[in-house]
Amino acid sequence: MKVIFEEYSGIIITAVAIIALIAVVGLLLAADGPVHTAFVNLIKELFEKASVPKSM
Repeated sequence: MKVIFEEYSGIIITAVAIIALIAVVGLLLAADGPVHTAFVNLIKELFEKASVPKSM
């Protein structure tokens, strides 16, 4: 076991870090996540402020 960790510790740490990063990004971009909610609100406000009245 010690030999495995001595040989592959860098690869193991890198793999765990990448998996953790993917998990965090996935949670933030989930359907009800904070980033998704903020982005949807931003788009709604943009279209509300940029809407042109239909007077034609």
